[in-house]
Amino acid sequence: MSIIRIAPVCGGKIYVTKHSLAGEKSPHMDLPIVESATHVSAKSDRTACKVKEKFHRHLHTDAAPRLCVKHRSSMNKEATIFLYILPLKSEDEIHFHEGEFVTSEDISNHPEAYAPDLLKESELLGMAAELWEDFYHTEI
Repeated sequence: MSIIRIAPVCGGKIYVTKHSLAGEKSPHMDLPIVESATHVSAKSDRTACKVKEKFHRHLHTDAAPRLCVKHRSSMNKEATIFLYILPLKSEDEIHFHEGEFVTSEDISNHPEAYAPDLLKESELLGMAAELWEDFYHTEI
């Protein structure tokens, strides 16, 4: 089983929304775009773009998701996660119910509030968010 996770990043921060994990009463914050995919391989970029398009009413950007890393899920060891970032120029380009931008330090400092896969990904996503912030600020 494969899972596509798309992390919107802007201004050195990661966008997260509330999710309830199966069997748990308290909501956790996680990436807003998470979807199972059956045919993910070398053409995973196309699959990620299709997944992004399913959420078009929440996104106001033409940016394409960019593959960041492939890893095993913390929740389901049989699942392979394809983690993408979606670089945004401004925070106004995304609107999900109860969504917010957080830093990787926020996630590290409050692990009980975040989904296990996001905890595993947070440091890498924080670095990617900072790189994109630098890219957009140096763009000519």
